[in-house]
Amino acid sequence: MPLVSAQSLQIGLINQDPDPVTAGDVVKVRFKVENLWETTTEPAVIEILPEYPFTLYSGDKIKDLGILHGRQTGITAPIIDFRLKVDESAVDGDNQIGLKVSVGDTIWIYDDDFFIEVENEELRLRTYVRNSNLIVPESKGSVSIEFANAGGYDIEFFEVWLLPSEDYKLLSTSNYVYIGDIDSDDTESEEFQIYVPEDVREVNIPIKVAYEVNDFSYVSEETLTLQLLNSKEAESIGLIKSNTTKSVIWGIIIGLALLYAYRRYKKR
Repeated sequence: MPLVSAQSLQIGLINQDPDPVTAGDVVKVRFKVENLWETTTEPAVIEILPEYPFTLYSGDKIKDLGILHGRQTGITAPIIDFRLKVDESAVDGDNQIGLKVSVGDTIWIYDDDFFIEVENEELRLRTYVRNSNLIVPESKGSVSIEFANAGGYDIEFFEVWLLPSEDYKLLSTSNYVYIGDIDSDDTESEEFQIYVPEDVREVNIPIKVAYEVNDFSYVSEETLTLQLLNSKEAESIGLIKSNTTKSVIWGIIIGLALLYAYRRYKKR
């Protein structure tokens, strides 16, 4: 009996129509099912597993592909589609959709492989590094992260966590901040103190946020980046003083101090 495994059946999301889909609308998603191994002895069955923000809009949620021939790939591979309704409160961005694949008694669940891009004009949270006084590695400073509510709904109970990263050490007393409300077309920012070790030129800053909109709860994670300069680059554009400049300044200070001491000595 030919062996069937998750590696022998390869499933790919071909496209979605429309792309992106607006929250509240219907989207058609198309999948290609390729058999990279031998002919299956039992029919292959694909089932869509819609969870919030998706529900099945029309058609069957189960597709029976029948027996898959060996090496049935490329243009010979079967293509299936599903029509899904997107909830009006869906999060702007990529939203996950799952599939269940059965060949006889063998079952696989694909629950983190496929994403549908949703556009929600009413729910748009934008997060970015607003400013920082960190210039070069092996230094400490502040990073100000701004949260912009660019959507049409007010955000409530907004919470922020700065997650651990190898790119920095947290110096602030806590990695958690409660902000509360962010009105539509408004921003809030929060500042964290961190230390960046040597040889880190791009600081990855992973954050987690949780909030509510119209009694729906949302949790998301993303990674922001902060680009640093090396010492030569920072010196060339005058952001930091070179070691030579520092030596000259200290030399002048010491020289003036010695001159002052000498004059006081002469007066005696």
